[in-house]
Amino acid sequence: MESKKSMIIAVVEAIHAIALILTVKVFAPVCTGMVETAAGKQIPMRCHYTSQALVFLGIILLVNALVYEVRKEAVTSGVIAAIASILAILSLSSTLGMGVCMNPEMACNLTAPIVKVVGAIGVLIGIVSIYLGIKSSK
Repeated sequence: MESKKSMIIAVVEAIHAIALILTVKVFAPVCTGMVETAAGKQIPMRCHYTSQALVFLGIILLVNALVYEVRKEAVTSGVIAAIASILAILSLSSTLGMGVCMNPEMACNLTAPIVKVVGAIGVLIGIVSIYLGIKSSK
């Protein structure tokens, strides 16, 4: 039964990771506009870098799910899932992360609430994984 639970958690974690990546790349991609610097150089807007950070965190979550399936360490996997999900949410903040555009009409302002929901789900997945890991170790 424990093997079945760990497989289910690993699959849920993998789906969560893929959902985070697909959110910023397919379902609700961020702005593609450029900003001109004082020197006249064109650079991507801050949401571009937030998107890259979110994809990186999604890859970490996906690797975490795969490692969990192999090693069956629920507590460690849960902590990683929760922390990566919290970092995904924090990356949207202009003060703690890279942030998104200030203009509410920009595409990234649709991305942000979806990422917050996906991040919150990731935190819950992490908490459940931690709980199951602690419960099974007793």
